[in-house]
Amino acid sequence: MGLWTSADSDVDSHDCSPVGPRGAADFLGGIVQMAANRASATQSLTIALIVFVMLTFILAVTTYLFFKKSSDADLATVAATAEASKARSDMQKSQDDRSKLLNILGFPEDKAVADIETETADAFQKKYGDYRDDAKVYTKLSDWLLGAVHSKDEALKTLQAEKLAMETGKDKALDDARRRQNELEQLLKKQEADAEAERSEFNKGREQKEELTARLQADIKKANEASDRMNLLIEEIAKGEPLLAVDRQPKFKAQKAEGQVAQLFEELRDRERMLARQNEILADLRVADKGLQDTVLAATPKDDRIDGFDGSVVSVNEVDETLVLDVQSTQGLRTGTVFNVFNPNDPRPQIGSKKAVVEIQAIEGPNVARARVRHQSLRDPILAGDGVATSLWSPGRGFEAVFVGYVQVDRDGQQDIDDLSRLVERGGGRVEPSVTPLTTLLVDAGPPRLAGGERPTAWRPADETRRERMLKEAKRLGIRVVGVDTFLDMMGLDRASFDTNRLRPAGRTPTPAGS
Repeated sequence: MGLWTSADSDVDSHDCSPVGPRGAADFLGGIVQMAANRASATQSLTIALIVFVMLTFILAVTTYLFFKKSSDADLATVAATAEASKARSDMQKSQDDRSKLLNILGFPEDKAVADIETETADAFQKKYGDYRDDAKVYTKLSDWLLGAVHSKDEALKTLQAEKLAMETGKDKALDDARRRQNELEQLLKKQEADAEAERSEFNKGREQKEELTARLQADIKKANEASDRMNLLIEEIAKGEPLLAVDRQPKFKAQKAEGQVAQLFEELRDRERMLARQNEILADLRVADKGLQDTVLAATPKDDRIDGFDGSVVSVNEVDETLVLDVQSTQGLRTGTVFNVFNPNDPRPQIGSKKAVVEIQAIEGPNVARARVRHQSLRDPILAGDGVATSLWSPGRGFEAVFVGYVQVDRDGQQDIDDLSRLVERGGGRVEPSVTPLTTLLVDAGPPRLAGGERPTAWRPADETRRERMLKEAKRLGIRVVGVDTFLDMMGLDRASFDTNRLRPAGRTPTPAGS
C-alpha cells in the first residue's frame, strides 16, 4: 500500500480515480525493480500475485470509470437531443408564425426583414403621407385608414346631397336661362331686322354717294387734265415763236394762246403753199434736161442751212477719236447713225460748214450716246460744246427712205441701190418701196444716161412710171427730195468712197438702242 501512496505516483489531470494510467506504470516499474532486487521465487510469486490482483483491481476500476463516463455521455446526449428537438420545434413554430405574419402583411416568405422595413417605410412615406403617428405599424394604419374611409364616406354623402341640391337648382336655372334665351333671341332677331333695314338704307345712300363722288372725281380729273393739257398746249404754242417769220414774231408775242395758234396756222399755210410751189418747181426741174437743171441751180441762191442742232458734244477723246454726245433723246437712235458736227456760234449753219462727221457707236443713257470720228477738219478740230445735227433721225421717229431713179454711184455700170439701202439700214433706218406720210426722205437718182442712144437694160418703163408717181406723191405730201450726192453727204460719204471701196457698208443691220 506504501507503493500506492509513493511520491512517484501521480493522478492524471483528466481522471477522477486515485490510480491513473501513469501511476500504474510507475507501480509496475517499482515491482519489476523489486523483483530484480529480490531473487527468491516466493517473493517473486507473491509480487506477481500482488501485481495480478492490483491489475485486476485497476482493470475493474478502469472499466467502471469507462462505463460510468459512457453512461453520463449517453444521458448528456439524450438531454441535448431533447433540448435540440425542443429548439427545432420552437424554431419551426417561429418560422410558421413568421410565414403566417408575412402572408398576412402580403410579403413573400423569403423576404428579408431589412427589406420589409425599407419597403414599409417607403410605403408609409409615399402612400400614406397623411399618416402622422410615429409608430409606423399596420395595426394603427388600418385604424387610420378605417377612420379616413369613414371621413370620406361622410364627405361623399355631403357632396352627393350638395350635388342633388345643385342639380335641382341647375334645372330650375336652366329653365330660366332657356326662357331668357328665347326672349333674347326674339329681341336679337328684331334688332337684326332693324339693323339690316338700316344697313340697306345706309348702303344705298353710300352707293349713291360713291357714284356721285366718282362722277365728281372724274369730272375733276377731266378738268385737271384739260387744264394741264391747256397749260402744256399754251407752253408748246409759245415755243413756236422762233418758227415764225421775223415780221410775225412781235404780233405773236402780243397775242394770247388762241391768237398765237392762228398766227402759227397762218405761217403753216404760207409755208405749205411755198413748199408746194417749191416741190412743183423741183419736180419740173428733175424731169427737165441736164443743161436746164444746171442753169436753174446756178441761178438759184443756195440755202442749205440746218433747222437746228439735235445735241452737243460733251467730251472728246483725241487718242481713240471718240466723243460723248448729249442729245435730246436717244429714243429711236441706232448705232451707225451719222451726225455732222458744227461750230455752235451759228444756230443754223450751212450744211457744208460742218467741221466733222461722226458715227454713233453706242447708246449709254436716255440722253447720252458715244460716237467715233469718221473724218474731221484738221484746221478746225472738234471741241466740247460743239453742236451736232442729222437729217437721218428725229427723236421718237424712225428714218425711212425711198429710192427712185437709176441709182448708180460707182463706175461699174450696175445699179447700186442695194449698197445705199445697206447704208440706210446701218444708220438704223429702213428703205420702203413707196412714199407714205411717214417717209423721211425721197432719194431721186434721176433717169439713166443714154449710152449710144439706148437705155440700160435694167431700166424698164415700169421704173420710169414708179419714179414719176413717187415724185408726185412726195410733192403732194411735202416730203423732202434729194439727189444721190446730197444723200451721200448726209451719210458722211461721197462717190469717191465707193470708187475706192474705202467706206462701202459691211451689210450689217444695227440693233435699236436698249434692245
